[in-house]
Amino acid sequence: MGSLRGGSGGEGRNEDGGKVGLPALEVALAFPQATPASLFPPAVSDYYQLDDLLTGEEKALRKKVRAISEKEIAPIMTEYWEKAEFPFHAIPKLATLGLAGSTTKGYGCPGLSLTASAVSIAEVARVDASCSTFILVHSSLAMSTIALCGSEAQKQKYLPSLAQFKTVGCWALTEPDYGSDASSLKTSATKV
Repeated sequence: MGSLRGGSGGEGRNEDGGKVGLPALEVALAFPQATPASLFPPAVSDYYQLDDLLTGEEKALRKKVRAISEKEIAPIMTEYWEKAEFPFHAIPKLATLGLAGSTTKGYGCPGLSLTASAVSIAEVARVDASCSTFILVHSSLAMSTIALCGSEAQKQKYLPSLAQFKTVGCWALTEPDYGSDASSLKTSATKV
């Protein structure tokens, strides 16, 4: 890693990877909230007293997701955050959370309550927002679209492998002429 040190504005690329004219970035100094897992703050506050609203099953799920996220995801995310990359090799670790498909029932999906889904995704986001976004897009956009709009054959074909993260789902939403107006999208996919 580089460091946060000044430099004259006309410098070329630094030997430690800094961009042209910019000082190299030491993430821990620039963004103290992006800390390694050994320094990850424990979740000890229940400021809004949400625990009182959760069932025992929801509390157990939150505890499981918190433990796996802190142990398996937090230690690697600072490095990936700094590189602006997603750790695709961590998808099997995310699969162990058992959250794919969240509220969908059947087809290997967990069939969680909305509260359990929200609490568990919040725990993943507490460790890394990109991983929680990945799970949400996969589960809520890709899988829910199939679960709600797909034929029975499509549900049986796709949902079980998506629920195990053996297949990764996505959802196209943006095009140059339409932004996020999903009803106007023109792109289509062709199996080749």
